[in-house]
Amino acid sequence: MPASTAVPAAGPIHQLQFSRGATAMLLKDIPADKRCAQPGPCVNHVTWIIGHLACTDDFFLKDFAGAPAHALPEDWHKLFGYGSKPTSDAKAYPPFEKVSKAYDERRAAFVKWYEALTAEQLEKPCPAEWQKYAPTLADVAGFAAYHEGYHGGQLSALRRAFGLAPAFG
Repeated sequence: MPASTAVPAAGPIHQLQFSRGATAMLLKDIPADKRCAQPGPCVNHVTWIIGHLACTDDFFLKDFAGAPAHALPEDWHKLFGYGSKPTSDAKAYPPFEKVSKAYDERRAAFVKWYEALTAEQLEKPCPAEWQKYAPTLADVAGFAAYHEGYHGGQLSALRRAFGLAPAFG
């Protein structure tokens, strides 16, 4: 296959779509008044999780896809990025609808970038600090899907704390 031909990435793309679908099921009936609720001192809330996932995809697009700058406002990376601490004060966050829209848009851009990668590009090593998570660009989508699933577990725990039925049967 010529290096300039895009490689079907069905496995990793399926993982991204599956994790996003699972997250949608987990979010489906969480009441709006619970989106910043933290039932414990070390619990991430719904708005933070969705914003964090949007920022993660934005980070991947900047650092791995070579986007010239973050598409999300820089203060979002401070609110939702790696090392940030959620607060139950809903006023500290952009409106949930705006966060949710960014969550969808950043994933769509990530998938579009990933689907366009050639076999040669997929083999490109990730930076040294990423080697244990994603040794090559081919591994970035799998890591992104795993990362979303990790936060899906947090959403599952929130559902239980809110007295909601399980999202999966």
